[in-house]
Amino acid sequence: MTDSVDAVRALLHRCRLVVLDFDGPLARLLPGEKFLRVAAGARELAVSLGVVLDDELARQTDHVQLLRLVSRRDAATARAVERWCTERELEAAAAARPVAAAGAFVRACHERGTGVAVVTNNAAGAVTAVLAHGGPPLTALPVHGRTPDALERLKPSPSMLLAAAREAGTGPGEAVMVGDSASDVHAATAAAMPCIGLSPDPARRAELLAAGAAVAVPDLASLLPER
Repeated sequence: MTDSVDAVRALLHRCRLVVLDFDGPLARLLPGEKFLRVAAGARELAVSLGVVLDDELARQTDHVQLLRLVSRRDAATARAVERWCTERELEAAAAARPVAAAGAFVRACHERGTGVAVVTNNAAGAVTAVLAHGGPPLTALPVHGRTPDALERLKPSPSMLLAAAREAGTGPGEAVMVGDSASDVHAATAAAMPCIGLSPDPARRAELLAAGAAVAVPDLASLLPER
């Protein structure tokens, strides 16, 4: 395990598919404290609908992982909370934009014959709305996102990663995941895909490596080929 850019580029050059997480690597959907407010609102709604607030729910700061927890307790409530979360994500998508390196990274992948797919715990509609602001080739990316009746497929489950590989006609061993969270790394490990960790914070990169990422770099721009 390493943070070597050379090792990252070697991984990318020998794969047939790059599976990209959305929130973080490609865009920041809920920047600043917004993600905390959405998580708090989702928790409040779940409790108002009868879900018992335990320590696990109380300390969760990620609304998507909170959804996974609620779905294990009450599927009907989880669907209601998921609809509320989707509305918040669609609102946020109006202001969110892809990171500057996103288009160049996808073009570089396509130029060397590597496919790219987005696998996200966010609602697909919110993701496609943000990617639309980036123009081609971002608007053409296949998006595997959250669906209300399949919350068990959210990362760290490998389900969406494996679906992306199947759709691309690629084995998981020929794909590479790029993500910025431990759940991304765990999903990739379960799917038998190497994972490139992404974070501008050195301590966070160390955490991603400890979780099992093969390599870790500061941002998507670090993955661009040298000119």
